[in-house]
Amino acid sequence: MRKFASLIIVVLLSGLLLMTFLSLSTADYDLSEHYINHGAEETKALNLVTAILFDYRAFDTLGEATVVFAVASTIAFLVPKRTASMISARFSIIMQQTTSLLIPFLFMIGAYIIAYGHISPGGGFAGGVILAVITILITVTFGIRYSDRQVRPEIKSFMESFGAMGFVLLGFIGIVLGGNFLANANSTLDLGVKGELISSGIIPHINLMTGLKVAAGLSIMFNSLIKEE
Repeated sequence: MRKFASLIIVVLLSGLLLMTFLSLSTADYDLSEHYINHGAEETKALNLVTAILFDYRAFDTLGEATVVFAVASTIAFLVPKRTASMISARFSIIMQQTTSLLIPFLFMIGAYIIAYGHISPGGGFAGGVILAVITILITVTFGIRYSDRQVRPEIKSFMESFGAMGFVLLGFIGIVLGGNFLANANSTLDLGVKGELISSGIIPHINLMTGLKVAAGLSIMFNSLIKEE
C-alpha cells in the first residue's frame, strides 16, 4: 500500500512538472527580451542578473533576504548556547597557519564581489557567502570560543539587522524621488555612467546591505547549529 501511494505521488508530481514545462514553452518572453535589450541602459548595471535582482524585482529580493533573517533569528533563539560540540577539535599548526593566510584573501575577494557586483559577475549574495566562509573557517580551525572572541555574536547580530534595515531604508529613496518602493531605473535618481564603479543608483548600496546580511546571517546559523547542550 505504501509503495502504491508513493507511485501515485510520483506520477502526480511528474504530471505537475510536465505541465510547468509546457506552460513555459508558450510563455510570453517580451519581458525577458526587454531586460536583455534595455536592462543595462535603464539601470546602468552591466550585470543584468544584479540589475534584475536589485532593481526590476528588488521587492522579491527583499522577501528572500527576509527569509535569511528569519531563519538566522529563529535558529539563534532556539538552539542551545552553553557548550560547543566542536570545542575539542584540534588541528595542526600547518592547518592553522594556512587558514590564517587564506582569510585576508577571502575577505578581499568577498568585498570585491560585493562592491563590483553591478558591473561584473557577483553581488551581495555571492560576496556575503564568501565573507561568511571566513568565520566558518575560523570556527572549524580554532574552535567556537575563539571564533566568538574574534567576531562577537553581538556584532554579527548588529550587522545582520543593519543590512536588513539598510535594505528597507534604501527602498524609500524610490518613493522620495517620485517612484515606487525600491524604484531605481524608473525614478529621478541619477544612475551615473554605465560601467563605472559609482553607477547604477542604489543597486551598489543594496548589494552592500545584502552582503552584510548574508554574511552575518550564515555565520550566526553555522555557529548556532554546532552548539549543543
